[in-house]
Amino acid sequence: MLYLIGLGLDSGDLSIKAAECLRNADSILYEGYTASITQEYINEIALLAGKEPKKITRTDIEDHVRDTVSMAKESSIAILFPGDPLVATTHHIIIEEARNQGISVSVVHAPSIFTAAIGESGLDIYKFGPTATIPRVSEKYKPTSFINVITKNLGNKQHTLILFDVTEEKGISIGVSEAIPTLLEAGKGTVSQDTKAVFMADIGRKAQQITYASLKEMAELSKNSSIRSACIVLPSDMSFAEKRAVESHSTSST
Repeated sequence: MLYLIGLGLDSGDLSIKAAECLRNADSILYEGYTASITQEYINEIALLAGKEPKKITRTDIEDHVRDTVSMAKESSIAILFPGDPLVATTHHIIIEEARNQGISVSVVHAPSIFTAAIGESGLDIYKFGPTATIPRVSEKYKPTSFINVITKNLGNKQHTLILFDVTEEKGISIGVSEAIPTLLEAGKGTVSQDTKAVFMADIGRKAQQITYASLKEMAELSKNSSIRSACIVLPSDMSFAEKRAVESHSTSST
């Protein structure tokens, strides 16, 4: 048996169903490259399950998925994922490979940044277009394809959820102070420093922050912040109810 278990957005999001699966599993693996998982959360899981989770890498999931999945032939394996297990497309590879090997799969869903951020923003989920991800850039690596997604969404009068790329080695996303200049540089003609968006940090956690401000204001506000993860929701045409919802998080209203 192979269990694919979502960890949600913070410790405490683990469901009763997930806890039962962890206790039944012979061994537990977890990936931390799609989003961060704190060591405290891993320790809680170890205490709950009575066994120590082992970290695996993107290579284990994508390039060596056959070997990873085959472990569930002789014993029950649980693989833990930040958020919801099936939101990240690559995780469908695991299910396909398990089916090819005749291994049963049980999926335990959990809260995801995709639904939580959109819901907390106050914007209508049915008016969102495809999600964009701001990458970590360097002198030799400056991809700009993400801005095409944003531009198309705005042209279609759709809101955009903008995620920040995650560094696999550390399991944390790039900072706001790095993401916003990348967005402004790539998005000339589409966004500017005066473009207003919903800045969302540590969604689903006690330290959750939601701010509706210009990109320039966001960059300034983020300088003294100790947030662990963040994203931006860029509104397009908003209804009266949507405007009222996002403006309740405006810096001018606090």
